[in-house]
Amino acid sequence: MADATADAIELTAVTVEPSDCPLGAPLTVKMKFKTSRAISKAVWDMKYMVDMASKRKLIAMCQSPETSYAAGAECSMELSSSGIDTSGFKPHHLANAGLLVLTLLEDGKEAVAVNMVTQVTTKDGELIRTIYSPLEE
Repeated sequence: MADATADAIELTAVTVEPSDCPLGAPLTVKMKFKTSRAISKAVWDMKYMVDMASKRKLIAMCQSPETSYAAGAECSMELSSSGIDTSGFKPHHLANAGLLVLTLLEDGKEAVAVNMVTQVTTKDGELIRTIYSPLEE
């Protein structure tokens, strides 16, 4: 989780489904949070970061419709993607730790970034992802 998260929201719950499944499988992220201030023109942006030895690449996945959150409100969000498009990447670049990144854009500018470590392993020749909640210790 980025430091900016503490300024705008406090996460109270995070679920990612499914986990322990093929890397490219569809996924849904649900988060509950409390706002510390009003957030207008808010859009959640989901990306996956492939972390290679010499560089990092972001794969765009999806965005939420625009919404607003009131100050001090108990809020929730749900964002679903058809999956992570890893075409163009060699399997050895993907069988590594990556990041599922959910960025809350406020009027087009980053207000919050929630990073979820994603471990990708190979099982029976298939890339399998395990996504960890930023609330887990």
